[in-house]
Amino acid sequence: MLQPRPGATLLAAALGAALLAGAPQPAGAEDNVVKVGVVAAQSGSFVSAGNTIPAAETLAAKEINDAGGFKVGDKTYKIQLEIRDDRTDVNTAIAAARELVNDVGVKAIFGTESHDFSVSMTKITGPAKVLQFTGNSSLGAILTKESTQAGGPNHYVFQSEPQEFQRSGSTAKGVLRLLGEEIGQPLKRAVVFVANDATGQYLSKHYVKALEAEGQKVDLITYPPDTTDFSPLLTRAKSLNPDTVHFWYNGDITLVAFPQAVQLNVAKGYFLFGVDPGVWQDRKLKSTAPVTLSCVPMCWGAPPNDAAKDYFARYFAAGAVKGVQSSVSLLYYDYLKWYVKAMQDAGTVDDPDAIVAQIEKMKFSGVVSAVPLWFNERHQVTFATEVCLVKPNTSDQFKCAVEEPPQEPPAGDTPG
Repeated sequence: MLQPRPGATLLAAALGAALLAGAPQPAGAEDNVVKVGVVAAQSGSFVSAGNTIPAAETLAAKEINDAGGFKVGDKTYKIQLEIRDDRTDVNTAIAAARELVNDVGVKAIFGTESHDFSVSMTKITGPAKVLQFTGNSSLGAILTKESTQAGGPNHYVFQSEPQEFQRSGSTAKGVLRLLGEEIGQPLKRAVVFVANDATGQYLSKHYVKALEAEGQKVDLITYPPDTTDFSPLLTRAKSLNPDTVHFWYNGDITLVAFPQAVQLNVAKGYFLFGVDPGVWQDRKLKSTAPVTLSCVPMCWGAPPNDAAKDYFARYFAAGAVKGVQSSVSLLYYDYLKWYVKAMQDAGTVDDPDAIVAQIEKMKFSGVVSAVPLWFNERHQVTFATEVCLVKPNTSDQFKCAVEEPPQEPPAGDTPG
């Protein structure tokens, strides 16, 4: 059995103690509760992103419930969370989805972030007409205009982060601009260093195209997901004489591989996907070479606006861990409140078709974006990405930029 990482058990206990949202309801109150499922990696290899989901949903649900709940028609409802650990295991994620849909009777599920598990879960949520919100951009492989329309197999699925060509495009642009300015010379050759699993394969193909659109010659190096000694592959990367090495996509693994790259002096500069500057500062990390970091969608260690700063203050005050990818929580906090608003505007908590129709025509103002969020015809959103440069030999000197996404994919890439 996969074991929780340090802090995961304490976090789960803290969430359980604070979770008014998921507490048993008084007798007779069942009709006034909307049950919402949460499936996330609270243990296993993807816990850094996974543990943000229940923490974010707990905060959002508590704020909704503490405000007296929400009114639909002449009834006032509260959110009851049902949280399940997928243990970074696809079979566990599928079993959790089945239990939540068939036995618990949830009306929506949030998650999972773990690899492409969310795609498997849609086979359960779709036929049951249970709404599913997930930040996993692997959904782009199945969300089409046809599949998300009424009667389509993915009509009830919503991707809570941008299409991958958009995130990759905004990220590549910000990384190369900041590193180029710091290094003081044009950057021409890049290595993308990524785990050879389904998500790594899917995400890296978009990022390679994004780098090529910025004029880079790109080599892709993949490693087995259970790798701990990266030196042979990094030595190979060094032999390619890259200007930059881009570590993509698992922040926990990146922080194992990256120090080995610096020790080997593989490149002039580096990019660490999904590693927050707050983690860099808290762990007092340093690099002799310039490093860029990105956040999905914005950094808790360098919030770009007051709304984000206030959100992260509340999020961590509620007991959430300051982790590598804590910013992923915003992909779930905003969307639970969006779901509640859709139920209110649709005038129902029980008609999923009416609720989906309402979401499809809404614009929602939340924390994740300064611009109101809306879903396109493929049930995907668009928002910017924050990228930060760490000054060499420092732990707390950052230069950050919020990069807007491209509207069209680069040559050779496709939406999805």
